[in-house]
Amino acid sequence: MPQPRPTFSESWYRVSELRPRLRSTVQCYRQHFRGNMWYVLRDPSNNQFFRINDASYYYVGLLDGRRTVSQAWEIANGQLGDRAPTQNEVIQLLGQLYAANLLMADLPADSAGLFERYRKKVRREIQGYLMNLLFVRVPLWDPDRTLDRWVGVVGWVFGPVGLVLWLILMAVAGWQLAGHGEQLVDSAQGVLDPNNLLWLYVAIVIAKALHELGHGFACKKYGRASHSGGEVHTIGIMFLVFIPVPYVDASSSWALRSKWQRAIIGAAGMFVELAVAAVAVVIWTHTGADTTLHAIAYNTLFIASVSTLLFNGNPLIRFDGYYILSDVLEIPNLAQRSKDYLFFLVKRYVFGTKHARHIVTLPSERPWLVAYHFASSIYRVFISIAILWFVSQQFFIIGVILALVAIVTWVVVPMGKFAHYLATHHELMRVRPRAVGATIGFLAALFIVIGLIPMPDRARAEGVVEPRELAFIHTSEDGFVIDVLPSGGQVDPSERALLRAVNRNLEATLIQLNAQRQLIQKQINTARTEDQALVQALEQKRSALQQQIDRTQRQLDALVIRAPFKGQWIAPQIEHAQDAYLRRGQRVGIVASLDDLIIRVAANQRVGPRIAEAYEKNQIVAVELRVRGRPDLQFTGTIENIPPAGTQQLPSAALGYLGGGAMAVKLDDPSGMQTTERFFEVWIRPDTMPQHGRMLLSGQRVVARFQMPPRPLLQQWWRAALQMVQRRLQK
Repeated sequence: MPQPRPTFSESWYRVSELRPRLRSTVQCYRQHFRGNMWYVLRDPSNNQFFRINDASYYYVGLLDGRRTVSQAWEIANGQLGDRAPTQNEVIQLLGQLYAANLLMADLPADSAGLFERYRKKVRREIQGYLMNLLFVRVPLWDPDRTLDRWVGVVGWVFGPVGLVLWLILMAVAGWQLAGHGEQLVDSAQGVLDPNNLLWLYVAIVIAKALHELGHGFACKKYGRASHSGGEVHTIGIMFLVFIPVPYVDASSSWALRSKWQRAIIGAAGMFVELAVAAVAVVIWTHTGADTTLHAIAYNTLFIASVSTLLFNGNPLIRFDGYYILSDVLEIPNLAQRSKDYLFFLVKRYVFGTKHARHIVTLPSERPWLVAYHFASSIYRVFISIAILWFVSQQFFIIGVILALVAIVTWVVVPMGKFAHYLATHHELMRVRPRAVGATIGFLAALFIVIGLIPMPDRARAEGVVEPRELAFIHTSEDGFVIDVLPSGGQVDPSERALLRAVNRNLEATLIQLNAQRQLIQKQINTARTEDQALVQALEQKRSALQQQIDRTQRQLDALVIRAPFKGQWIAPQIEHAQDAYLRRGQRVGIVASLDDLIIRVAANQRVGPRIAEAYEKNQIVAVELRVRGRPDLQFTGTIENIPPAGTQQLPSAALGYLGGGAMAVKLDDPSGMQTTERFFEVWIRPDTMPQHGRMLLSGQRVVARFQMPPRPLLQQWWRAALQMVQRRLQK
């Protein structure tokens, strides 16, 4: 459907008699976007760029300071016909050029207006810094002359020879990493360790400084080759979530005609960083684990590979990947244009505005703009919340302040601007009731969805499968094994013993004690008719001797170990230990009742109190269980017990960080079972076995999902926020 372009404007009289012209310092570059000719206007005083199409450029070229706006428009209509800009488009074009300080007009006190526009620009930049506290940029130095001096020396890096050497370096790094995968992953566990933060920051400075120099030299190389652009006038410090890292302004690359050269400049930083990561791999694999150079090399490898790909290579945030995508798609200012296009759709089809300006120049841009807007918006919300959460975990007060600033910046200010637009903008002059009604209806529907309609409320936690009855079997006395039951079989207390051992010393002691008892008994029989006092003394001695005999007999009986209950005997380490010597207290095996299993779930402070409260009020609707790593095995369970007091001892090391679980454990605990904070232990009895006839096995890790009564999303979010604040205040 062609977009209507009304020829005339009610505001034309305000500009028709002006005689503007482009400022004499404005530079112009021609570029091709999607097969069409475009013109990029640049103001060298502030390195700002403005893009116009060929029809607009033709019209702007007619403005020489002598012709009026109306005269130039009539000439353009005569020459271009339907391609000529309309009066509304001319007004908007002139306003944008004037606001960008590219236009001279015969307005009163134009010089004062020039400085006023500059002051407004500075105010907007300051407001931008204040409204984006997580990514503040502070310019420090103009490196243009230094880069000019050295580009001839290092510029070849971004050519064919540099690419071949880079590929060889990547291959060498990949070969060096072969066989070190496990060590590489294990080392990542301690990246955020307090003892490693200094080396991590050193690695960030090194990697990012070389990254930004890569942008600068690439911009210089291709700008010099094409005789357009290539100026780099700003280098400074960007505070990325309060971490100072260097940055370079290479925006002059927008003046280059080749989109591939612009894309190479955008990728130059990642190109250099990955080369640095490859060098760090070689150093890391050839240095000792306890050396400083080894630590710096690993941190540099981590920063220059993982961070540059996750952040710089991500096109959904305005780093290198975004500008590369914009150049390859030939859609400059992709983020803002996608936002403007979605707003146009709302104005055109929701508000019913007939003359809303269509910012899409080609139909092929539409799917890209729509897809990018939704993808980038969702990702920005996610990454912003993640950063705020990280900051609040480290610095709670600063995190709260940033959260309040974020609410004002991302919610209150945009809503205020939108309300002002609804109330005053001339675009809505004839459809304002419809626009206001549609907005109120949308907000009401949104409130109903998140504030009134109950939504599923679930909590997840990990647990481990254990037998309900489990006994660790230990030896009670020293002895040599003469018989042991093979591991894996079913046992019964009334049947064959688990293990038989002998102790010749105890047997000899028992024989000796029995002989002494017999001798004393004869002495008692002889003394009964002669001396009753002697009889009493001998009977006391016999009684003490009998106690020794009983104790020795018990020790001998303990050498025969029987199962405490019916179950499975598990003793893989001693089933072939015939004639082995076992010491007192040594563990020999386990007896477990595998037919009656229990799942012990560790629920952290975020979900544990919710589960405990719902269990006390009998509000747990269902408990769904899935085996970790086997999501196809699904079954249900019933909460059997939740101990009222929290604990810090995990039922299994598999639930802690060191075992691949989700619970944070103390670094100084070698067992990996002591958690950093107390948690709720939930005992769950499986109701049904997994599908396809498979059985649960002891030791398996299970993910439990607790189904609570449905609650509105707003209530769930508010509860989560209160829990976070409460947890932080308790620390």
